[in-house]
Amino acid sequence: MPANSFPFAARLIGFNQQETEIFDATFALDQGKGYGYFRLAEDNLQDPDLYIANAEELKALVALSDLRPSDVRPVLLVGTPTIPLPYTRVERPIRWQRLFEALDALIEKRADTLARLEASDVVLVPERRRRNRVDIDLTDPVDYASLRTELPHGGAVLIVDKSPAFRDFVAEFLARHQIEVLWAKGEAEAEGACVRQRVSVVLINTSVVDVNPFRLCQTVKTARPHDKTSVILLVSKSSDYDVDAARNASVDGFLTKPVASHHVVSALKKFMHLPR
Repeated sequence: MPANSFPFAARLIGFNQQETEIFDATFALDQGKGYGYFRLAEDNLQDPDLYIANAEELKALVALSDLRPSDVRPVLLVGTPTIPLPYTRVERPIRWQRLFEALDALIEKRADTLARLEASDVVLVPERRRRNRVDIDLTDPVDYASLRTELPHGGAVLIVDKSPAFRDFVAEFLARHQIEVLWAKGEAEAEGACVRQRVSVVLINTSVVDVNPFRLCQTVKTARPHDKTSVILLVSKSSDYDVDAARNASVDGFLTKPVASHHVVSALKKFMHLPR
């Protein structure tokens, strides 16, 4: 793999704000073999390439059990866990050279695994939604079921954008799933579409002039409340995403532009059932 070919997305789990900022600053520097890494923001719906978890934080270990790391989506533990876990680990305090060496080794193993899977036509499973469980010792299946929401069947995908080009892009790869893809260029059209028919997911391009994405989110979610419509914002970069405003408006997450087709499909699978 050539150096600096593209950055790999890391999902941080269980680190405090100060540690997260240190990771961001360190990732911004050239490290390791030059593969490059960046941290996915918490509300970013893109699937990570790997996880980095605080091994000394119990909630982080509980979250890992639900995310099911693998050679395709590996995890690096930082620190010493209270229970033995079969994952690559680096000690605290962090020695960044060793951390990047460990990340590079995981990425290279991931590349080998992906090559074998591609040759065998195995379908990758998207990252599951991250929701904290109440208790690490929960074992009653009824309790586990209560923590999960059944994905809605049916319903269209609505694209709110200044032109239908992105709608056509999404419609092309959703055609095999028999999902209708609609287009609206403004708030009134989007609301009308959600009133007329069931819409499972709305993707709003935040750069559209005269569209307030947070107001529109609240509008489409109340148009047919029983449909449980999800809203994803398409932003130019993660820093453009107003976390507080988005959560107050019940936005479900965001993707950064330009968006690859597999990231769109993976995000949609978090909020709707895609028939094969």
